Amino acid sequence: MVSRLEHPAGGYKKIFESCEELAEPIPAHVSGNIPAWLTGSLLRMGPGLFEIGDEPFYHLFDGQALMHKFDLKDGHVTYYRRFIRTDAYVRAMTEKRIVITEFGTAAYPDPCKNIFSRFFTYFQGIEVTDNCLVNIYPIGEDFYACTETNYITKVDPDTLETIKKVGFCTTIVIICGPLSLIDRHDFVYNYLYLANVRQNWEEVKKAAIRAPQPEVRRYVLPLDIHREEQGKNLVSLPYTTATAVMCSDGTVWLEPEVLFSGPHQVFIKKKFNYYSFEFPQINYKKYCGKNYTFAYGLGLNHFVPDRICKLNVKSKETWIWQEPDAYPSEPLFVQSPDAKDEDDGVLLSIVVKPGVTQRPAFLLILNATDLTEIARAEVDVMIPVTLHGLYKP
Repeated sequence: MVSRLEHPAGGYKKIFESCEELAEPIPAHVSGNIPAWLTGSLLRMGPGLFEIGDEPFYHLFDGQALMHKFDLKDGHVTYYRRFIRTDAYVRAMTEKRIVITEFGTAAYPDPCKNIFSRFFTYFQGIEVTDNCLVNIYPIGEDFYACTETNYITKVDPDTLETIKKVGFCTTIVIICGPLSLIDRHDFVYNYLYLANVRQNWEEVKKAAIRAPQPEVRRYVLPLDIHREEQGKNLVSLPYTTATAVMCSDGTVWLEPEVLFSGPHQVFIKKKFNYYSFEFPQINYKKYCGKNYTFAYGLGLNHFVPDRICKLNVKSKETWIWQEPDAYPSEPLFVQSPDAKDEDDGVLLSIVVKPGVTQRPAFLLILNATDLTEIARAEVDVMIPVTLHGLYKP
């Protein structure tokens, strides 16, 4: 007899099922009062097609790129979605098989080719995917969908039409990821993966399956360390307990201040206990690169986002929005036009309830001050998982 351990968020898997794009925007059922000033579009990216014919995709970043849009105007809301016409998507739909290798899914030569054609296909090298499902961001007046490769796709944020594919290798030499931050001076800040390549592969695999204590930590990096004495704490800021100690070999040992800590994960005897803070956001419009107080993000319970969190990074006070069997997306902060305080605005998040047959998904609008619900706009279709996005006024 096979014994199975049921995951407490088993219904979450339904948001990893393929869906169809919409021929036109559909109206949403609005409850509550949407602020009159909130007029714009919430744009989100994520996977929407998780198999081609009988061939499944095996990685979260392999599902084909689907662009979502909630339009808000005069208290009314519509929802629309379309697949990005990338080379990976168009060729897969044409040949009815996976044509371009993705992150966790290998593409194989066309079985209809003869043996010599398949042989040369292997030696042409792996074609890099342009499946831009991770994020969308503006460059000037244009909008681009992107992923973890050197290709981005220009899209129309109004019609969701695909305009053109852009390859960084032929335009600019740059190493970057899909999460970019643009400040008030139009500088773009990005991040880079650093892979630790070792001969001892077994140790790397062991590190990959560990689940450390879920915490939000503040590290303080001293800028001038050349005149400091050994063994001294270089942090002199009065509002933090984080330390940076000069070592005898010239390195600096950092100890963080824990701002937000969830309980340890337990996966023994059908007990689940995991709570962390992910997908952080702040009021980027006014506090980008400045001393901010509030951060917003998702609370992850047993590796599944099931709540929206607000954190005061100075006092460590927290606020929570949560609803049974509901799974929100990354909350985006939108500042009110006459804002005086840092948290004067709303949070926008797409929430799915896989166990509900009618109106299983909705756009949630929260008061960013205390995370109370202002309004929601429910739709009659399931919305697959989304990764990142933006609010376009």
